Amino acid sequence: MNHGKQVSSSDLHELAPLYAVGALDAAEKIAFEEHLRQGCDGCAKEVRSFTHAANLVGESVPAVPPQQLRERLLSRVSRSPRAPGILFEQSGLLIARSDELAWQTLAPGIVYKPLYQDADRKYNTSLVRMEAGAHYPSHHHAAIEELFMLSGDLHVENQVMSAGDYCRADSGSIHGETFSDTGCLFLMMASEENQIIENRVI
Repeated sequence: MNHGKQVSSSDLHELAPLYAVGALDAAEKIAFEEHLRQGCDGCAKEVRSFTHAANLVGESVPAVPPQQLRERLLSRVSRSPRAPGILFEQSGLLIARSDELAWQTLAPGIVYKPLYQDADRKYNTSLVRMEAGAHYPSHHHAAIEELFMLSGDLHVENQVMSAGDYCRADSGSIHGETFSDTGCLFLMMASEENQIIENRVI
């Protein structure tokens, strides 16, 4: 459909499957969303149905879509290359695929994958992996820090954390040195402005 042409009422009723998979152009999307706002229950039900079906595609037996729909989807995908690690980012929703992200060095024996970086708050969500025997120095928290253990062990303030454990540190608090005996993996939300506290010999 041409951008300069008004989408007809009959055409709008055929756009539900394309809307559900994000394959409409800008003009069609605006027209169809206005159509939904006007209360077309039939199209709303179709959108829900097609969205549910799309979510189950990966778990279902592969099916051959109509040729016109297939060509349109392939064309849309070819025009919108996906950034590595970003499975979906649209309308305020982000889905990251950590397997596609490279590990980066944080400290000796400690690596991380940044899942999300909030530039305004200088606050990051990261997947962190520590090797057996790795240590991270004492540090001051510039903002709330949250940590959720996925596997292994982590020693924090003389407590041993394991899979499923959660740790929250308030802004202004201080962690002593943390370390892992056998290695660990955890999800961490922390400020970029945390400060390492240097060990001093008195």
